[in-house]
Amino acid sequence: MIDVHRLRTFRAVVASGSVQAAAANLGFTSSAVSQQIAALQRDTGLQLFEKSGRGISATPTGRSLAAESDELMRELARLDGVVDDLREGRSGTLIITCFASAGEQWMPAIARTLQREYPDVQLTVDLNEYAIQAGPARPDIEIRNEVPDDPPTRIAGHTRYELTQEPYVAVFAVDSVLAEQDVVPMASLETQRWVVDNTNDAVGSRIVRDATRAAGFTPRYAAQTDDHHTSIAFAAAGIGVAVIPRLAIGVLPPGVVARPIGEPTPRRRIVVFVRDSVSGHPSVVRTLELLRDVAATA
Repeated sequence: MIDVHRLRTFRAVVASGSVQAAAANLGFTSSAVSQQIAALQRDTGLQLFEKSGRGISATPTGRSLAAESDELMRELARLDGVVDDLREGRSGTLIITCFASAGEQWMPAIARTLQREYPDVQLTVDLNEYAIQAGPARPDIEIRNEVPDDPPTRIAGHTRYELTQEPYVAVFAVDSVLAEQDVVPMASLETQRWVVDNTNDAVGSRIVRDATRAAGFTPRYAAQTDDHHTSIAFAAAGIGVAVIPRLAIGVLPPGVVARPIGEPTPRRRIVVFVRDSVSGHPSVVRTLELLRDVAATA
């Protein structure tokens, strides 16, 4: 395989017309240039230069090699630009995993900003609720829930940042007796039938269970669903009360209202993990800034 550095030196000698001129242009010594040329001739088995007066000139073989290498040099220059773009975060890929409500409520606005500021970065957003390590690619940024009273989760090779602590809300039919209250006491939910969503979110289940235990009761479940949206629809139909994170309610459908829950209020801690090997990339740094902004206003 041809050594690119030797090829560049060879092309400089052909373009400059002499070893001395090429050495001056490249910032090398004449002897270093001569050694590079000799090594390239050994590597290729070609006679690239011949004596011409007191100097040298390219042979027909040498001129052909110089001409044929033009396209390669252009591609190498383009590749250097790609490397620069990757280093500066102007291109490449950015993989984010998150829970569903963050994906729905936070990520569209973040993706719009990233597309405007880093148009050549390809963004992938996957859910992490069903399997922490779902998918073949490791996420660069991972947004997770934690139980507030638990010790902080640690992931090797990642830096953890806390974004916010988000309260849960009670969602129920507009004609429920609960709708008369601005804040629903947790204790008043003891007499209600509940709709629980089975999102495979063990953290969320613990948060709600701990709050109801602190209030001295165990919920009576009327129905179980697969997601927050279906739970809200069941609540609108009067089947029961859904207790879900505030971020998950989105735009409520007709016939249903949401109210804050009094103490002991269920809350989840929302954190983000950034993979250390990409933490300095501008698009990653910018995403973390945007996540902090949306979390502060959530």
